Amino acid sequence: MLDEIPKNCRYAYARVSSKSQEDNSSLEAQKEEFLKLGVPKKNIRVEVGSAADSIKERPIFQKLIEQELQENDLLLVTKIDRCSRNTLEFLRLQEKLFKKKVNFLSLDLPFANDMAVNKLIATNLAAIATFENERRKERQRQGIKVAKKNGKYFGRKTVIDKKLISQVQELKETKNLSITEIGKITGRSRNTIYKVLKKELNYIPYNRLVKNQPDLDTFNPSRNN
Repeated sequence: MLDEIPKNCRYAYARVSSKSQEDNSSLEAQKEEFLKLGVPKKNIRVEVGSAADSIKERPIFQKLIEQELQENDLLLVTKIDRCSRNTLEFLRLQEKLFKKKVNFLSLDLPFANDMAVNKLIATNLAAIATFENERRKERQRQGIKVAKKNGKYFGRKTVIDKKLISQVQELKETKNLSITEIGKITGRSRNTIYKVLKKELNYIPYNRLVKNQPDLDTFNPSRNN
């Protein structure tokens, strides 16, 4: 497949879930793989975001899929979970690429020169990967349950501290950044930022998170007359 696609039509997407990973070899290793396969450096897209984020919550990947990739282009990722959270999301992504006639290649999967065969292979292996992931989570849940029963489980150490709360407050209230943008700057997941805003800074969901303010009408004497 690669030999048939011009280098300028090869694109790659690299993702890491936190800034700590971005600082180590994870991101560089992905880039190196792409460069060895002839992907031009300018065609490599990089994003920091949680594996739990949907494609819509990854603006760089969303733009690549919706606007940049054209017919007969090739999209490369090192692993399926770099571009999708589960089988269903992967199937939707694959169908979108298939309709645009964009070739897709995940380096952790076998591939063929026939797009339809590639689609079948990727679909089945994505389903298996999701199944194995769910089994792993279930084993973790069972392990935690046993540890709690034996008094040996104390939960994960929280990453929410005074420094993070202050940083989130500054980015939200002074710069009016979104949860996704704050997450990228702080290197924390969207879920963590959401918890800080909701539980520590008193924001409430209302179409989007807004600061919870006292109902001024309850203090308006004219309403009680």
